[in-house]
Formats: sequence, structure tokens, C-alpha cells
Amino acid sequence: MTRTSEHSVGRTLKVCMAISVTIVVLLSSVALAGSEAADFKSETYKTVGDRELQIHIHYPPGWKASDTRAAIIFFFGGGWNSGTTGQFLVQAQYLAGRGLVAARADYRVKSRDGVRPDKCVEDARSAVRWMRRNCKRLGIDPKKLIASGGSAGGHLAACTMIAKSVEAEGDDLSISTIPQAMVLFNPVLNLTSERMIGRLDGDKKLAGKISPTLHLDKKTPPALILFGTEDGLKVFGDEYWAKAEALGVRADKYLADGQGHGFFNRSPWRERTLIAADKFLASLGLLKGGPTIKVPSVSEQARDQQTAQRSRGTGRNVMRYWLAMDKDGDEKIGEAEARGQIKANFKTIDSDSNGFIDRKELERLAARLLSGRGRRSGRGGHPDTSGWDNLFKADLSNAAKPEGVWTVSDGVLTASEDQAIWTTRDYDNFILDLEFKNAPGTNSGVVVYCTNTKGNEWIPNSVEIQIADDYAEQWAKAPKTWHCGAIFGHLAPTKSMVKKPGEWNRFTVRCVDKRIDVVLNGEKVVSMDMSLWTSAKTNPDGSEIPSWLNKPLSKHPTKGRIGLQGKHAGAPIWFRNVKIRELK
Repeated sequence: MTRTSEHSVGRTLKVCMAISVTIVVLLSSVALAGSEAADFKSETYKTVGDRELQIHIHYPPGWKASDTRAAIIFFFGGGWNSGTTGQFLVQAQYLAGRGLVAARADYRVKSRDGVRPDKCVEDARSAVRWMRRNCKRLGIDPKKLIASGGSAGGHLAACTMIAKSVEAEGDDLSISTIPQAMVLFNPVLNLTSERMIGRLDGDKKLAGKISPTLHLDKKTPPALILFGTEDGLKVFGDEYWAKAEALGVRADKYLADGQGHGFFNRSPWRERTLIAADKFLASLGLLKGGPTIKVPSVSEQARDQQTAQRSRGTGRNVMRYWLAMDKDGDEKIGEAEARGQIKANFKTIDSDSNGFIDRKELERLAARLLSGRGRRSGRGGHPDTSGWDNLFKADLSNAAKPEGVWTVSDGVLTASEDQAIWTTRDYDNFILDLEFKNAPGTNSGVVVYCTNTKGNEWIPNSVEIQIADDYAEQWAKAPKTWHCGAIFGHLAPTKSMVKKPGEWNRFTVRCVDKRIDVVLNGEKVVSMDMSLWTSAKTNPDGSEIPSWLNKPLSKHPTKGRIGLQGKHAGAPIWFRNVKIRELK
């Protein structure tokens, strides 16, 4: 390769980076254990004018046209205004790996086709009829069909259970659209509300025809409905669940604590909701065996977020750029669709020369780029603090502290009681470096982002990096999120690095917005993205958060006082060389 072409590809890699990394994170973070789902095939299920509506079908391993498998059809979200079939790619791949024929259907939307929600519903019903009409060559049992979707797509999926609704001209109405089950991700279920009827220009009669809750009866198929507790659309789920319960209709409830709209699109909720859907479908006999997917560990989630963050620059804009190019939603770009640097370097990126840039080619680009970046990330070690500011003056004149508790002798800071010492001003982005020495049984901490230092109010209003004598029996047996180096109650250290009582340890705590990294004695033991901690009750890995830490870290401010905990649990603690460097 010539130097000029290397530079050209390098520029292309930078342009493509956010695209490819986003796809890599999306796909690789889902553990498709035991799944060998083949690539999908696309067909046109309906033509409206010159608009061909595609359906992308994922066939399971060992599939034959003579099979009679259960099938699921997904409809993407986007407020009936936008969106692409790529939204449920991961879910379709997983469930195909579990034995279903999984389909993702395109439909008309307002931004591309100038239509209202009723036309979206017509298309969804047409897609279901297409699957049943072609059941023999698709290898599916028409009496084992599952409808699924998210948000507006959840609404479309739910509308398939309505016996008489809006219908597309030319549809074969002898073919039922009613599915055998529904998996609905934060769906809109009633368009007659003031909040939604404007989408139909106030047409109440039409809204009634496409409001699933209004059509609930004792014959309605079983549903799994998934909402975040903070989702404003959850009121639709509450209404549906109440009516279903009164009718004796199965409507399983899945609530994601602290989550908002669209929570199922990202880890770990993508995996958790897939597990819930898997179990629900198995309970109906539509799947066999147990889920083959696992929820990623906190460290894996953090790694994936870091990978995505490394691509940020033009990240979200470039992703929109990619989606804009992929007009037919088939997750590949033809040369005619490509624009800008991707078009200019199309033949270089199209490594198999098949005329398309597909997901695998983007993954390879990302792998090449990230392999170089990965070598520069994840290092431990402590900084050279020469020239850094002391957090506290030698006479503690710039500290907020209880009278007579904290003292300094020969540069060593200690407390005689269980009371903290605080900075007198707030800090946001910074690196804090210090040394500490434990006594037998020490339990203390470094406190950051504290918004209330009165009494014990700092405890639920801050983030504490734990200091503890892990050699003491009471702390060794405590939860791992209480061990030295942990983000107390939230994230355990990757390994125990604290020294025995009487020896000096070194801490480096780096706080940048919602990212907190902790290095203890030369080893990075914690890397936290606070935005993952959306619940005040459970951590992302499902472990319980102590009840006194009653606020989710995702909502906690990233600016506040810095403090050191005093003589807690009856054992002393000593600090020295407490230095800080503010980051601009």
C-alpha cells in the first residue's frame, strides 16, 4: 500500500470509527452463547407506490423450508416518524439462534413517507399476513407467531392483536393478524389520550381503532410488557395491566428500576430483557430450554462504554450519517447509497468486492483501529505529583472540620473521632493523589462529589472510595463492594491491593464527569461510569446497594466537596501527601 493510500484509509477509518465501534459494541456485548444464527435474507412484503417495504428474515441453525417453527416479527420504534429495522438486529439474531425464525419489518414513517400512525399500523398488519401467507416456504407454523416491537413499534405489534382495525387496500383479510404472543418494549397502547391523539389530527374514531387497550378481551393473546419505572409512557402499561387483570388475560409485567424510555436498547438491560422474553416464550412452549445469553459483568459494561466513548468525536452524528445512507435498513451500504469519505474510499472498505459495505467489514475496520488504541488504555500506576497543590494547608486553615478532631503532625493527618474533614469549595474534574495507613480493623474512605457535608448527610449525597483493612475478619467477610478500593456499596475492586496494617498505601483517584478511576498501589482496581448506576436499590450486576445509599449515582452531580472520613468503626486512619490537580 502506498503512503498516500494509507493516509486515505486512515482518514476513512477515523470517519468510520464511530459507526463501526457502535456496531461492534452493540453486537459483541451480547453473549450469543450457543447461537450460530446465519445472516438474514431480505424480501419485499409490500409495495406502496414506488416504495418497496422490506422484511429481513433470520433463519435458525439447521433450518429447512419444511420446518414448522415458531416465528417472531419485530417492528422498530421512532415515534411513527423515523427509525430503521436495525434496532432489533441483536434480538432477532439471538432468538434465531434459539430456534425461532426471526423477522424485522420495515414500514412507512412520517419523515420518509409523510404518513400518520394508522398507515404504520396498516403496514404492520400486512407484514404479519405476509408471513402467514408464506409460512410453508418460510418453514414456520402460522399458529405460532409472536409480535414484538419497541415504543411506536410496540404499538404496531400490539395492534396486530386487534381483530378489526385499519386495513391496507388489497390485503387478504381472510388471513388473521392476531399473534399467539406479544413481547412489547415500552409500547404506546392508547392513542385516544390527549397526549397522543394529535398524531392523528384529533380523529378520535380512528384513534380508537388503533388503541390496543380498548380492544382487550378474554381472547387477547398473552403479552410480556416491559417498561422502565421512569418512563412517561408507563401509564399506558399500567392501564393495560389493570384491564388485563380484570379480564383474566395474561399480561406479564417487567419493570426496570430507575430506567427511562428505550432502556432495553443498551446493556445490561438489553440482555436482561432478552432473558425475560426468552423465559416468557418458553413458558408458552414457543422456545425450549433456558436462555443462552448472560448479563455482562459491571467491568464488561464499563469496557463497552469506554470503547464507545473512545469513538465519540463525531459519534452520534456519524451514526445518523450511517443510518441515513442505509436507506433500506438492510445493514449494508451499496456504492450508490454511500456518501462523503465512505463513498470516496468505497472499494478499499469493500474488502470482498461484492459491491456492499456490510457489518463485518465495519467490524474489521473497528478492530484494526481499536487494536492500536487498546495498547494505550487501561494503565495503572501513579502520577508524578511534583508541582501539584496540597488539598489541605499544613495548618488546615482551608479545611472545614470539627473542632479538635483532626490534627497534623510531621505531615501526617489523622482524626480522633468518626467525623470527616472537608474542602471549603467544590471540585469537579480532578486527580486526587494521597497516601494512607491502616490500623487493624480500619474502615474509612475518600469522599468525592459531596453536595451536603452536614452531619451524616454526606453519606447518601456523595461517592465514597472505600479504605478498609481487608485483612481484618469483619471486613474480609463483608460484601466485596465494602473492600478497599471499592466505590462503596456500588462497585467492587477488581483485586485486593491494600497492604497490611502499619504500611503506607497509595491512592490515585481520577474524577472526570461521571467517570471515576481508582489506582491502589500501582494497580487500577476500579473504573466506574456513574451513568450505569440508574437504580438506588440494585447495582448493574444485580447486587444490592446498602439501603442508606438511597440515590442513584446516574443522577448524582459531578461537582462537590472532597472529604476524608475519620476514625470510623473504632480504628484510626492516617493520611499524608494529599495532593490534587484540577483538570481543565
